[in-house]
Amino acid sequence: MKKTVLVLLGLLLVFSALAIAQGYETMPADAKIIPLGQADTPYADAQPGVRGGIFYCATISNPKKWNDVTAHETSTTQYTGLMLEGLISTNPVTVAIEPELAKSWDVSEDGLTITFHLRQGLKWSDGEPFTADDVIFSFNDLYLNEDVETDTRDILVLPDDSYPVVTKIDDYTVQVTTSVVFRPILNSMGANILPKHALAQYVHKLNPDVPVGTFNSAWGLDTDPSELVGMGPFIVESYTPDQNVIMRRNPYYYHYDPNGVQLPYFDKYVVLTVASQDVSLLKFRNGELDALGIRAADVPILKSEEAQKDFTVLVNPDLPNYGTSWIGINEDIGLAEGTHDNERALFRTRDFRAALAHLVDKQAIIDSLFNGLAVPQWSPVSYLSPFYAGRDYYGGPVTEKDAVIFEYSLDKAAELLDGIGIVDRDGDGWRDYEDGTRVEIELNTNAGNTVREGVCLIVADRAAKIGLKLNFVPVDFNTLVNKLFASTGELIVLGLTGGPEPNNGANVYKSDGGLHFWHYSAADNPTEVEKKIDELLNAGVSTLDNDKAFEIYKEYQITLAKDDLGLVYTVNSAFTYAYYNKLGNGNLSSPVATPGGGGLADICYFK
Repeated sequence: MKKTVLVLLGLLLVFSALAIAQGYETMPADAKIIPLGQADTPYADAQPGVRGGIFYCATISNPKKWNDVTAHETSTTQYTGLMLEGLISTNPVTVAIEPELAKSWDVSEDGLTITFHLRQGLKWSDGEPFTADDVIFSFNDLYLNEDVETDTRDILVLPDDSYPVVTKIDDYTVQVTTSVVFRPILNSMGANILPKHALAQYVHKLNPDVPVGTFNSAWGLDTDPSELVGMGPFIVESYTPDQNVIMRRNPYYYHYDPNGVQLPYFDKYVVLTVASQDVSLLKFRNGELDALGIRAADVPILKSEEAQKDFTVLVNPDLPNYGTSWIGINEDIGLAEGTHDNERALFRTRDFRAALAHLVDKQAIIDSLFNGLAVPQWSPVSYLSPFYAGRDYYGGPVTEKDAVIFEYSLDKAAELLDGIGIVDRDGDGWRDYEDGTRVEIELNTNAGNTVREGVCLIVADRAAKIGLKLNFVPVDFNTLVNKLFASTGELIVLGLTGGPEPNNGANVYKSDGGLHFWHYSAADNPTEVEKKIDELLNAGVSTLDNDKAFEIYKEYQITLAKDDLGLVYTVNSAFTYAYYNKLGNGNLSSPVATPGGGGLADICYFK
């Protein structure tokens, strides 16, 4: 009995933050003022608010860790994105790059050197000063340190395979130099800055007595929240598995409204962990959540309750969300274990991947799962990006003139499978490998995501019509992510976040990228198609001319969609969101930023 008591006490100590800093006595001279309600600014349709209250939203996954540097998954970054800030940020209304921890920067005439001028007088959430040392630590000791597992390093690789050189000029000035032209350098330097005073102890490079790789397990879920430090609007206060994450206002956040009120407005930001999207919807309808990213299928019922329950449902059928949704085909299945020879050979066959693409009944998915509020997807670049190949030129209108279309066709899928010898050999109605073994493929997605579950059911149903057996097995999100990165999943339905800049996907689509999860072995032995994609991605960052870059990225998108097919894309939902009208500035919600998804959390308030 005594042991049980000790364990429970330990959990309470681990999952509750014990110390809270006091905050600024006066507004820092270099504070960032958000011009809420001011004409001729992106925030003209917003209003200054009042402080107080607890904001509630929901997710269907527990966090995996608190370490933003090593994170692959949104179950982590949805929290670290609120805890941390970068040198630059993206305006939540215009998507334009703007100053963040850096108050300004200068670019040399040749474009090879950027000098960042940091905001002075800022403090981390624990009261320690923010300086250039934190920036140098974040880039040189974390992101560019080969001992640290991070996807960010992939988007910092220059075309000549070197990295930017980050140098401290003084306590509030940092210089970044590149050996060659690197068009998205500003975007890439927006990676979150980490506190040196809190994390240097875990870095072998700075502490030779610390084992190599120690940082990779730092800030795990077993970390006392009082040890978590950030520059963002909220800091983790407590975590209760399968129940909630409670975040408290950062007393040293440096954003202020035009009236001199320190942001964020909310006292606390609470994310409830629920079993499914259906539960999230129920909780929103019951008033237990203040805002919700809704499914397109939820729109009719919410619209019918909108006036009565005093909330707003935002629907923009012409504005797809950023990001991509896809079926990942693991070409390395069983490679490390010496198993799954049949499956691996099949998955590495381009015509099998093309057959699967023909089995994705996109119109049925759009009609039955999205209530018509989605568009077919084919490209790794987000539909909203000015570099999207569905446009005729950089930033032009979407015409889809050059779209790579694998139309839904059972006949074409069957013909492709027949052509590679995947046929029914024993007359039982199911296709077999050449050795007579039935083809049975496991299809996974994250349990509780009813839309993705629906996609899996539709694809499995269509495959069954031509004798291809796909066994749908939903699993926990973090378990699914582990399968993805351990190359133990076969077919996985998931999605990736996205944005305007194609190079932000370099960690996924380059053959040696940390998230090239469908073919990790390509890092040592890329296919000819993968080599071409690598070359195109390098070429796209090597010009400062966006029009030239657009043509390069168009070829990249077409090549990946037509010839690689490691990911078979599905559909992209239109922007749909709901919030209670008591929530001030919820009207700014967009595919870029929402109150519950980040970007607006610091400026929303209760009326």
